[in-house]
Formats: sequence, C-alpha cells, structure tokens
Amino acid sequence: MKIQKVKVLLVIFIVLTVIALMTFYVVHQTPVEETRTETLCTYESTAEYTYLALVKTPNKVYDNESVIGPEYQTLYTRLIRHINVTLTYEFNADQPLEDVQITYTVTRSLKASAWTYEIERAAPNTISQTQIQISLPTVNKTLLDQLKEEIDKETGASTTTYALEIKPTFTVRANTTAGRIYQVFTPTITVSFQRTDKGEVTVIEPLYHSRAGALTETETITRQEVVSQRYTSYILVTTAFAGLAFSTLFYIKTRPKIEKPLEKIIAPFKDLIIEALEAPKTLPQTTITVKDLSELTKIAEVLAKPIVHVAEDQEHTFYIIDESARDQFKMKA
Repeated sequence: MKIQKVKVLLVIFIVLTVIALMTFYVVHQTPVEETRTETLCTYESTAEYTYLALVKTPNKVYDNESVIGPEYQTLYTRLIRHINVTLTYEFNADQPLEDVQITYTVTRSLKASAWTYEIERAAPNTISQTQIQISLPTVNKTLLDQLKEEIDKETGASTTTYALEIKPTFTVRANTTAGRIYQVFTPTITVSFQRTDKGEVTVIEPLYHSRAGALTETETITRQEVVSQRYTSYILVTTAFAGLAFSTLFYIKTRPKIEKPLEKIIAPFKDLIIEALEAPKTLPQTTITVKDLSELTKIAEVLAKPIVHVAEDQEHTFYIIDESARDQFKMKA
C-alpha cells in the first residue's frame, strides 16, 4: 500500500514539473519592458498648384476661350501660348506655433533622356507666415524649345522629348509647447510635352502634395505584472523540482528490491551445495540463522560439511547439519 502512495506522489510531482516548465516558458515569452510612444504634436505641409494657360484664338477645341485652367483635362500644346503656374503652400499644426520660420527656394530644370540643365535657382526667402502663395516663372514652350536645341547642339545629343521640372523646397522651423518642429518639404511638379493618341499635349502633374510629421515622446515602462509572473514561475519550478527529487528518492528507497535469480546467488558456492529432495526427518533442536549464504559458506568450510539445499513452500532453505546444532539461511522462492 505504501509503494502505491509513493507512486501517486511521484506522478503528481512529474505533472507539476511539466506544468512549471510550461509556465516558465510562457511567461518568458512576454517582454518585461514595454516601449510606449506618445504623440505630442502633429503637423503637415501642403502644396497645391494651379495654372492658367493662355490659348491661341480662334480655336475650336476650347470654344474660342483665350484663357483656360485645370477644368480642362487636356492641354493641347499647339494651342498653348504660355502657362502661368501658381503654388499655394500651407503649414498647419495641432499645437500653437511660435517663432515660425519658413525658408523656401525654387529650382527649375530642363530634363531630357541624355542631359539635365538647371535653368534657374531662386535665392532663398524666409517668412514667418504659415501660408504662402508663389507665382512661378511663366512656362513658355517656344523659349524652352530654343534652349533644348542649344543644349542638343552643344552636347551632340538628339532629343525628341523633354520636360520642365519645378522643384520648390520649404524648410520649416517652429516652436511649440511640445517641442521644436523641423521639416523639409519638396513638392515637385513636372511639365512634360508628350505625343499621345489624343495628339500633342502638355501634362502638368502632380498638382497636390502633402507631407505629415509628428513630435513624439518614447517611454520605456517595466511591466511589474510580468516581473511578478516570472518570480512566481521561479518558485513553481524550484518547488516542483524539489518535490520531484524527493519523491523519486523516496520511491527508489521504498520500492521492492528485485531479488537475484537463485542460480546467480548460489553460483559462487555451488561446489559446497548439495540438492536434497526433502529435509531430513530429524534435525538438531538448536538452530542458528545466518544473514546470507556467504556466511553459511564460511561455516561449511570450517566444519568441512556440505550445505544442504531444500526447496519447499515457496521457500529455499540452506543449512549445515552438525551434531548439536544446525546453521541455516532462508530465502523466498
């Protein structure tokens, strides 16, 4: 009955150890530290282009209109005399702004497949307003064609198509209660002259640009509940391993010993042992029981008598018969 209770105890601690190890693994998958990012201020720069194209008259395509804008989706190059482009820039933030400084400049470049030529780079201009309207230099294809021809002649290239790139750069510096804002914004547009299935057209794109930003604060927080869970897992694992070690040792000590087979026990002494079918009818009254077969063997050697082996009633008896006493050793079958 005792060995059964020990087995149950051992199984319980094996299960607890498995659970403890699984708990240890799970809680260590959750990070102890957590990084939190808080947005203190959001801001955005926007740029919107609009244009007015002066059109040759009379014309049928535009119903003899002399000036058209983006409401006409297609600009036919042969009818366009020149184009006036206007840029409206605006900067907004969700926090009050102080000491606003917006520096801007505009670069215009002519681009072909073989070369790039910078036509103009305006001097930087700094203002404190958050909304700016800029009238860009007129786009005149006739003058641009002449410039292209000159560059082709100088470079030896022969370009069939080219584009005008207009690249403003806005650098924003401003203070808020959340911190200092710094942003660089380059809302670039391209005026390209293309041959399409609609004919020769002038394409100005993209007309709208935006760029958002934010001032943030990052904080690293120690998650105390995870720390507590890890300490609990350490205690659980330690307890489970200690219980497993104790129950294993207790089981080893209490489990029945596996007896050696009879042949192996008597093998070292087989020369001194004789097998008897049954015990003698008369035996000396005095009986001396020894602790093992080796002790009985010593007596046999001293007395120069054989050891008699009798098997009966699930028991093996080894004894030496002397005149006044018998020395014996018994073991279960």
